Amino acid sequence: MKNILFLFVSLLFVSAVSGRDTLNVLFIGNSFTFMNNMPDMVRGIAVSKDKLLHVERITEGGKSLEYHAGRAETYETIKKKKWDYVVLQELSNTPAQPESKVDKISLPYAKQLVDSIHANNECTELILYMTWGYKNGNSQWKEINTYESMQERIQSTYFRFADILNARIAPVGEVWKQVRKNYPGLDLYDPDNFHPNPLGSYLAAATFYATIFGESPYGSTYTGSSDMYSAEILQLMASQVVLNNPNMWRIIYNNSPLRGGFDVVIKGEKVNFLNRAENAVTVEWDLGNGSVSREPNPEVKYKKGKYLVRQIVTAGCEERIITREIQID
Repeated sequence: MKNILFLFVSLLFVSAVSGRDTLNVLFIGNSFTFMNNMPDMVRGIAVSKDKLLHVERITEGGKSLEYHAGRAETYETIKKKKWDYVVLQELSNTPAQPESKVDKISLPYAKQLVDSIHANNECTELILYMTWGYKNGNSQWKEINTYESMQERIQSTYFRFADILNARIAPVGEVWKQVRKNYPGLDLYDPDNFHPNPLGSYLAAATFYATIFGESPYGSTYTGSSDMYSAEILQLMASQVVLNNPNMWRIIYNNSPLRGGFDVVIKGEKVNFLNRAENAVTVEWDLGNGSVSREPNPEVKYKKGKYLVRQIVTAGCEERIITREIQID
């Protein structure tokens, strides 16, 4: 008889949000989102940091959240997946308008989209894409006819919306402001003085990476079309703004008491899995042989070979996955 082998399984893999291998992110917005393929830049940074990220977008130039809230395509796309994150981006000028106007032309449609997103998946997290002031402000209204005054109003509106909608903020506009202040030689604007050029879009992508994953994009080898020197500056600035004060951006990183864990007892071809998870509501096992189990402590008979076993534990919107390879001799 073979000796009984005891194995303690430590935490080998936990994603930043749900524990699944791939995070799914949907961007809803306009040209400030789609120019230079910014969502694909986020994915490029993630891949270079060994993260799996799937991105899709619903974008059209010059369109508002009111426009998206009135389109069947928006809701069809929302229903395609149980998105981990949905990003909402309003027209660049709208958040800089008077509060009473914003509450009529923007907030109701943001709420409508949020209701649909949560009806599809109550665990989807919302991210508001805080954009930036135009290079020389908006001359059509004296209250925002400078970059500084326009940026201040935009930021104030996104703070207010984040609290109303229970959303986190991707503070792209604040990172933009810090780069303008500290690295004036780095031009982030398209020649029209309000859209992002490729460097500006890379800044946005680095900010989204830090916002989603809660870690610095610094060290990413993916730079889009930017040179490495400029990309590293933007990586550092995004990291500093987002991670030095996450509470400011309504970002609460996961301090859940949910823990996965299990012991393995191998006795010949029979294997006992002993659940050691803490604070879990459900426990599921992918046994690596094509079968699954929802028993707390399954006993399984294997043929000789190697098997990759996964324990998936959940509590509310939280999920953890523990992975272990076992060998049956």
